[in-house]
Amino acid sequence: MKKGIVFDLYGTLIDILTDEVDPWVYSTLSRYLSYRDIKIAPKELKKTYFEDIQSQLKQSNETYPEVDVYKIFSTMLHRYGNKKYSKSEIINTAVLFRSLTMRRFEVFQGVYEVLSSLLEKYELALISDAQWTFAEPEMAMLGLTRFFKFRILSSRFEFKKPDVRLFDMAMKKLMIKPEESVYIGDNPPKDLVGAKKAGMAFILFRSEFKPDNDFQPDRQFNDYSELLKIVEEM
Repeated sequence: MKKGIVFDLYGTLIDILTDEVDPWVYSTLSRYLSYRDIKIAPKELKKTYFEDIQSQLKQSNETYPEVDVYKIFSTMLHRYGNKKYSKSEIINTAVLFRSLTMRRFEVFQGVYEVLSSLLEKYELALISDAQWTFAEPEMAMLGLTRFFKFRILSSRFEFKKPDVRLFDMAMKKLMIKPEESVYIGDNPPKDLVGAKKAGMAFILFRSEFKPDNDFQPDRQFNDYSELLKIVEEM
């Protein structure tokens, strides 16, 4: 019998599209920063953002390294500004950046109803390759926080899926065994591989990725109206 269900976030619960290369994003953010006496031109801002991401990744000793966008914006503000910036100032800048990149942002149809039903019978947790700076307020905005007792976000640990430690962490928090758990995600190279290596069953949500040759999903679904029946059958 399954006791715990663990979800991915972006692409599984939240339908999202962002554009981090749009010059308008950096032009607007640069203008905002100038009001706070932080002088950085749009092209330099864009260049610095992506270079700092690569720098964090190169400095990591992890097999699947993850960056922390909070640290990137903290470094950037202190490099180009002229004072000590508070945590809230850094987060506000990062969140503004995120909002400027957003092109599509909503939960998939049927998500709330399914999560409400599952919560009556199962322990729910979340594992996401996500920036805590963005994901925590975005889950709150969409009313998803209340469903998940435990939320494991890769940016807090400096490694990401398919690192099996994230999956082990979720099962320990839920106090369940691998054979008692199911992971639901949309990205086979990350979600399927990580879940299977952790000993979990895996359900694939509609995906453009092909499953790994060594691992196959236990079940698949394309619409949330199908999920409750699949879970019960498992």
